[in-house]
Amino acid sequence: MKKLKVKLVLAGHLRNSLNLQRLRKFKSRLFTISEIEVINVLSEPQHDTEFLSISYSHSDIDLMLRSVNGADLILGVMNYRFIDNFYMYRTASNKACISISDIDRLLLAYDISIENFILKNIIELVVFKNTLGSINTKDVYQYVHRETRGCLFDMNGDKQDVLYNTEQPILCNHCKAQINSKNVPSDFLEHLKKDLSKITKSRILKIEELIRKHPLLSVLIALLGGLLINIATQLAFNLMKLNV
Repeated sequence: MKKLKVKLVLAGHLRNSLNLQRLRKFKSRLFTISEIEVINVLSEPQHDTEFLSISYSHSDIDLMLRSVNGADLILGVMNYRFIDNFYMYRTASNKACISISDIDRLLLAYDISIENFILKNIIELVVFKNTLGSINTKDVYQYVHRETRGCLFDMNGDKQDVLYNTEQPILCNHCKAQINSKNVPSDFLEHLKKDLSKITKSRILKIEELIRKHPLLSVLIALLGGLLINIATQLAFNLMKLNV
């Protein structure tokens, strides 16, 4: 199976720094992030915006990405709002841009990384590209559903809903059936599930979350761990005395 080459385009100033190394090293049989391009200076929006506030339209994003090429998929990431309050614009058969405005604060408040959000959107576009041939077609709505199921293809009309499918997103039965009905390799769905299983919190964050949710259990585990270490140390000391 051919891996799709994905180019990330970081557009304008991002409020939070990204772990680009983690994005580059994400292992998938379906895609690889082959290049990261930076656009430091953005053109002004072509429509009136509120004072001290900037938002971009679909045509603005189309113009921004029009000259960016060199990959099977191109995904822009920017910190400015889109005028209709969506967070993704698909502008060509292989080009899209996501806005992390407001979403970044929401995710970080729940200890969910922005990198996970970016990876989730890349995987969604990879499915569209492989099964439909284009990411900019009305056929994508064969997958996208308004009901929030924690599925990769939840519409997330309310941005708050990204919390349910950015951390360990699943594929609902409807979306599995849609993928299986397309002309894709027999192992495509399995590789897709493996990729989704990797979109999760780090071990450190999982431990911190466990401590917050179960403080008494965490104290008990800490006391038990200290007791076991003390016993092991005492046994080791006794063995050393016997060998002297």
